[in-house]
Amino acid sequence: MPINRWWRHDPNERFWLEITNREDIGTNLLAPQVNDRGEEYWSYALVREVRPGDLVLHWDKNHGPGVVGYSHVRGEAFASTITWQSRGTYGRQRSTSGPESAWEAALGGYRRLKHPVTQARLREIEPTIRRLRDHLAEAVEGPLYFPFALSATRPLRAAQGYLTKLPRALVEELPELLELRQTATSEPHEAEAPDLSASSSTKLASSSGYGRQSDAKRRQAVERHAMDLVLGHYRSLGYDAEDVGDHSPWDITVRKDGSETHIEVKGSTTTREAIDLTEGEVRHAEGISTCLIVIDQIELDDDLFCHGGRWRRWTGWTPRREELVATAYRYPLPEGSHWGRPSA
Repeated sequence: MPINRWWRHDPNERFWLEITNREDIGTNLLAPQVNDRGEEYWSYALVREVRPGDLVLHWDKNHGPGVVGYSHVRGEAFASTITWQSRGTYGRQRSTSGPESAWEAALGGYRRLKHPVTQARLREIEPTIRRLRDHLAEAVEGPLYFPFALSATRPLRAAQGYLTKLPRALVEELPELLELRQTATSEPHEAEAPDLSASSSTKLASSSGYGRQSDAKRRQAVERHAMDLVLGHYRSLGYDAEDVGDHSPWDITVRKDGSETHIEVKGSTTTREAIDLTEGEVRHAEGISTCLIVIDQIELDDDLFCHGGRWRRWTGWTPRREELVATAYRYPLPEGSHWGRPSA
């Protein structure tokens, strides 16, 4: 049976859950192309469906159990090989297999969650998870490939399978996954409270819980407030502080006693666990020692006046390439375009 690609219409549906007992979590997704009976199995076939930049959460059976971290998909899935011992009653009847055909997708930037999402934690919110599943089932025809088994006789547990589709509505329900949500977004944004009380499938399909900060003036006010805070602070300490953001790939240069420091500044009204970086900002921090300052939780009123903010600072900051997640693409236009407006 072909995979039911219900998520393809929504570019924000970028989340998956690997359910595994492997020790090298975050290395790759790897599953045989067929099961023990020689048949294609949906949970293995889903490896083919991941796309570069998707986020894969990892359910660790050995330690928890629960979601312990996440990685991002580095490239398209490809045909590979696997040597493995299948699980379950049927699988224990056969010995470890030799190399057999598999689907593989490379992962990168594995990060452990600051607060793992344990099975006990998920059981606490099982009614909410059940409601979200039911809403999704109303909106989607066909299999959901849901990551958790829910029944009337047993408490919540991980689904029987290897890779499952994790709905974004469930990601948005868990405060522990704030970093993951912010990592998955494609542009700077501010949070909106998710509508989890929606009773219609339309609301579930359209509410992301994270809206783009579309008002450029609001963004500019927040960014300017963060910059002014940093400039004012260093000047109060006797530094020569200069705003260089208009012509340099960093924001502020500070000088004192013959030394010079480059500072990258990020401001937000939300609690930030991930930030957006340009290629220029990354390359500069790779080559020259840079200080990163993030000021979040800034208060912004209707008149665009900003107040306060929480400071965090990283000296000698260099972003690791393997931890960068692609959230946008630059596409060279192909040959064969048609000039002018369409006639009909």
